[in-house]
Amino acid sequence: MKPSLADRLYDRVALLSRSDEVVASLRLTDEDKSKMRGACKHLADALGRCPGITLQQRWQDFEKTVWPIWASGVDRPCTLWTWGARVLVPARIVVPSMEWLHELRVNQWVVRFPEDDALVQQHRLLLEATGGIRWASPHSRQLAVSNGLRLLLVHGYRSLSQIQDEDLKTLSPRHSKGADVLDAALCALGVFARTPKHGSTRHSRRRPLTVTELVDVSRTPATYREIMVLYLETYAARVSDRYTTRRHKAIAIAHFWRFLVEKHPQVTSTSQVRPLHLREYIPHIMAHALTVRRGNKTEEKVSSTAHSWLTDLRTFFSDLCVWALEPDSPFAHFAPPTVPLTRHSLLGLGFDKARERTRARITATVLDLEREMPAIRSFALQRWNEATARMASLPVSSKPWTQESDSFWDWALLELLVQSGLRIEEASDLTTLDILKRKMPDGRIYYLLHVKPSKFDRARVLPIGDGLGRVIAEIVRHVKRFHGTRHVPVCNHWNLAQKMPRPPAPYLIQAIRHPSAPGLQTIRSRIKNLSTSAGARRADGSPLILLPHDCRRVFASEHLNNNTPVHVIQALLGHASLDTVMIYAKLYPSQLIEEYRKTMRGLYNAHYGEHGLKNPTAEEWAAFAASCNLRDMGTHLCALPTGEHCPKGLLCLGCTHAQPKKSAVPVFRRMLASHQRSLNAAKGHNEPAGQIAARELELVRIQTALQRASELSDDVAAAIEAHA
Repeated sequence: MKPSLADRLYDRVALLSRSDEVVASLRLTDEDKSKMRGACKHLADALGRCPGITLQQRWQDFEKTVWPIWASGVDRPCTLWTWGARVLVPARIVVPSMEWLHELRVNQWVVRFPEDDALVQQHRLLLEATGGIRWASPHSRQLAVSNGLRLLLVHGYRSLSQIQDEDLKTLSPRHSKGADVLDAALCALGVFARTPKHGSTRHSRRRPLTVTELVDVSRTPATYREIMVLYLETYAARVSDRYTTRRHKAIAIAHFWRFLVEKHPQVTSTSQVRPLHLREYIPHIMAHALTVRRGNKTEEKVSSTAHSWLTDLRTFFSDLCVWALEPDSPFAHFAPPTVPLTRHSLLGLGFDKARERTRARITATVLDLEREMPAIRSFALQRWNEATARMASLPVSSKPWTQESDSFWDWALLELLVQSGLRIEEASDLTTLDILKRKMPDGRIYYLLHVKPSKFDRARVLPIGDGLGRVIAEIVRHVKRFHGTRHVPVCNHWNLAQKMPRPPAPYLIQAIRHPSAPGLQTIRSRIKNLSTSAGARRADGSPLILLPHDCRRVFASEHLNNNTPVHVIQALLGHASLDTVMIYAKLYPSQLIEEYRKTMRGLYNAHYGEHGLKNPTAEEWAAFAASCNLRDMGTHLCALPTGEHCPKGLLCLGCTHAQPKKSAVPVFRRMLASHQRSLNAAKGHNEPAGQIAARELELVRIQTALQRASELSDDVAAAIEAHA
């Protein structure tokens, strides 16, 4: 096969002859062709001064040494100094580098080439494909066309169909927006058998690391690599095949192997590990965990990260010793004579206090969220409504996304998480196929939301109420508007945590400025920025940064405070135990008092009947007065038999033995006004919640007495006053 001109020995005459042929075919005036030939001669002179044997070698040196000088305006051979390169590069005489092409508008270089030129034909295809992308700006479409031509020139491709997924990663980060549009254009042309990808997904690692690679990345010493590979493979087959679990275990256990190699080099096998080695390792890893912790928790002496690492290590040795007892087990010669680290070994080290601090932070966060979340939700809804009103007064935009769309997605993502209690991974996995329509025996229709297995590999369903139903309906409407379709289209999705693709499906959360499904970090950023814009604050005045998982806490707290049974909340959230529900939720003292009052009222009604607190008739009162001695308490009569102990003390109002008098109605009204003023003053002084709840309870007693006194008929009131 005859080598190309670039691979042959540099020949100036042959280069100029080939350049003249190219210039002659260009659609230019004779004057411009003459200028272009002159520029090619200057370029040939510069290449002649560059080191190298072949033309391509000289061109590579020209890109690095001569071109930067010309680009800075120094020693340019002529005013049309770029015209020589505009001949050699599009004509495929030399192969440029991607770094050199990044700053050049190669889409303008091919417009003068013949119509039958392969590069011109591919340029036309790119223009047609990018022209149909509604969500991209004109500048992004122009960058996409240039990026496509760059890939053809750098890799020597004759057709767009030769472009590979990996080629898009070689494009400059500065032109990533154009790369996204190019990706969509290639998908539309059928080059890629998938839907468009976003840049963050395209540049992520395409596959999960194998067990061997995980062991290498975790810096496990060579002595312990065999057992680590065997253990992780067995754990994935028997217990859990989640990639994140394998990765965390590899990192946690590798800490211990490196400690053994450094402190106890005489230990060369896991069978030689003894409890004394672990007792020495525990303070070492606790100190190390403090150096890698996140945040500014300088007051903490123990990090829960160390407990997590030690738990993984304890699980490793426990599994090792158990699996070694199986017949013909490959773990037999790796197991130590006893489990060197047990649960009791971790007691009294401060981990309990660390967990208490964590629970205290969660409780404080729940209280802050219950105070600030209504304001954040109102802010998101108000901003969306304002953007919708502004868009209605503006001309119709050619883009499917606008400021209204951006503010909508902030509101929709927040409401979806708050009203469903989903984990962020579960929300990202939702599709329109997960909206289940069911019919009750009486013919009524209801909807359920199917949640795919996530943390505990258990699926569940959620009832779709009016609020959640509206959010889902608005999301579907915006996705269809973005794509300009009558249905939610199927798109590919990438599971970044598990390093594996999700199946193509009509995902619910997609088309946020891009036709693909967004990554988890995009959702986190939007939720975070929304709380920052709303000015949410913690109790200490610091900014409240809202996280997607905080929405689950709000969901649990709202349902618990609205009397939803805890086992129902557990099922809705997909928790493994009720203890987790109680960590996420927080009961205020007023809620406790109200629930206690409801319980006691229910017990009283069950004993005395539903009419136990009704006002008596005149006949009933006369019979009652004749059967007992009544004590006049001023504002009411006490029916407690004389001589019996009164557990209420002076708190007669609200007692079932107290019957308010109609003549005391003005007194009750003055008492009510006075207690209301005191309650308002207490709230203004930020009194403790328990004291405020007690004042509210006293207010309820007075209101009940006033109501009962006001409802007395004249004849009953006269009988009471006469007896008094």
